[in-house]
Amino acid sequence: MPLREIKRLRALDRFLSIQFENEKEVRDLVQLAAEVCSAQIASITILDTVAPHFHYNWGITPENNYWHEAFSDIPIVGQRPFIVQDTWQEPKLLNNPYVLGAPFIRSYVNVPLLTHDEHKVGTLCVLSDHCLTLSETQLSMLSILAKQIVQLFELQASIMLLKEKLEDVRLSQIRLKSFFNSKLVLHLLLDTNFRILSYNTIFADLVFENCAEDPKEGDDVRRYIQKHSALELMQSYKLALKGEPSVVHVDSKSEKTHLYWLVYFEPALDPEDNIIGVSCNALDVTQKVKQDARLTEQNEHLRRVTFYQSHELRRPVSSILGIAEYLGEKFGKDMPEEIAMLKLSTRELDEKIKNIVNLTDFNKH
Repeated sequence: MPLREIKRLRALDRFLSIQFENEKEVRDLVQLAAEVCSAQIASITILDTVAPHFHYNWGITPENNYWHEAFSDIPIVGQRPFIVQDTWQEPKLLNNPYVLGAPFIRSYVNVPLLTHDEHKVGTLCVLSDHCLTLSETQLSMLSILAKQIVQLFELQASIMLLKEKLEDVRLSQIRLKSFFNSKLVLHLLLDTNFRILSYNTIFADLVFENCAEDPKEGDDVRRYIQKHSALELMQSYKLALKGEPSVVHVDSKSEKTHLYWLVYFEPALDPEDNIIGVSCNALDVTQKVKQDARLTEQNEHLRRVTFYQSHELRRPVSSILGIAEYLGEKFGKDMPEEIAMLKLSTRELDEKIKNIVNLTDFNKH
């Protein structure tokens, strides 16, 4: 399909989808077209590749509207009105039921509807039950009315498109506001020269806590970065400008707090996927870091307990067990019951200690 025809069909789709809030202006123009020509019927016809679409009919029409189809094959010729002055003299229309019967169409005139980029999307049609002899003034007025109708359609299409764009912008603003008003994640947007483009309240609070300053859009973010983490953050920033996302762990210190952050660096893209800056999103992982530290401390304590159990506690137990074994060999079958019980209890105690050591040995888990 030729490119121009594709563009015409796109313009046609816009016209077919138009919903006027106030249709009176269009209907008045259609009525005026009929009155200018002293005709009984006027209509707007939108032409697609399948069938004509008739809108805003005015005047005498039969009970069913299929009479339009009888005239759908009449071509749109050039940019001037096409005139069938007498349908009785037109072989293609001579046997047409709507010429022979109601509404007894005798004359037909169509004026092309041309968009601002010269695409033919339909016609302004005028029909009469008597022969029309139109002056140049009348034909000129029909062309003016056709242009006015197209302008109304294009204006309404622009209004609809603008409303859609405004709705998209509104939704984007809601999403962006929700994103930057997050109370859980720090959000910061930077340009390609370290300047702040946008940020949320978590970032502002952190800067004020660490630097006793209120950040502003356009500030160089490096003035707010603490020296001990500057190198790692700047390296990740530069990687993001090259299109490479990264994640770093950093901490921030002030007189009152010591926080730990998991910071994600990603390239910020425009609608054409060009890198325009860096998006930084940081999650406060202080509680997790502290919890991990507590677990590490507890594990170390358990390791020390394990060491004590496996060495210090088993030493005297082994000694007692050795003495019990010695006495058992010395007395033989005449070993007192008390020594036998001591020997048995010492072995049970040794097994219990071994089980405890195995349960607290982290190298086996």
